[in-house]
Amino acid sequence: MNQEDNKRLDRIEEKIDKMTEAVIALARAEEKIVSLDETTRMILNKMVDQDKRLRTLEATQSDTQSTIKTVRAVAFTTISALITSAVAGIIWLLSGGK
Repeated sequence: MNQEDNKRLDRIEEKIDKMTEAVIALARAEEKIVSLDETTRMILNKMVDQDKRLRTLEATQSDTQSTIKTVRAVAFTTISALITSAVAGIIWLLSGGK
């Protein structure tokens, strides 16, 4: 083998080394993409779960709000009736109880 053939072989080896490095880089990038895809799916599943929990919580809160509104109306009506009765009783007593 002569000098030219050796140079040519060295260039070929360099190109093969560069191609090997490129293939390794592609494999690493693919691994990262797969990992990111798995992470994205896991996060999406958690978001779906959180959305379901939030919707359940909203429905419960709406029912509770309705119940509180009803209780408040009954309480105000009862208090108003008691105050009205007390005032009527005081007026009746002050007028002589007749």
